[in-house]
Amino acid sequence: MHGSLRKAVQKGETIEANSMHKKAEELMFADLLRFGEDGRINLFNSSAYLFPSDFILKMEEHLSPDEIYELAKKMPIPIIKILSDRKMNELERLDFLLELAEVLGMGSISVQNFDPGQDTQKVTVANSSPDKISCNHTRGYLASIFSDSLKKDFECKESECVSGGSSEKCIFVLTAK
Repeated sequence: MHGSLRKAVQKGETIEANSMHKKAEELMFADLLRFGEDGRINLFNSSAYLFPSDFILKMEEHLSPDEIYELAKKMPIPIIKILSDRKMNELERLDFLLELAEVLGMGSISVQNFDPGQDTQKVTVANSSPDKISCNHTRGYLASIFSDSLKKDFECKESECVSGGSSEKCIFVLTAK
């Protein structure tokens, strides 16, 4: 999928990500991305922490949806810094972080009619597991990575949710403040 955002920008098309992504596979094969069982990842020889889903779910039992959202917005920041230090540009970072979200179990992510010049972006997530990661966590993660990549402060709201039974996919709308 690497480079697909840039191509989609030119065509104004929908971006579909694969379940195990080419860039993540390349990085793991080159031993530049490793996942530890303790929630730690090593990316480009820099260490960052990812928390096991059961830890996040247990933590979420004691937090409001807004608190979960705000905490989740902070989670990708160490990885964003590592990628930025490696001179990965904004669209490459967004592309990589969307792929990483899928690898980590957030579901199959699709950005609809991606246009970096727009103040509204629509993202669908299929095959998500509410027992692994909540939609409030996904909202925060998406807000953070889109804010970084598009250099705008995005808020993310969920307009449709699988767990509510009204949709086959969760639909998130990101809006620049």
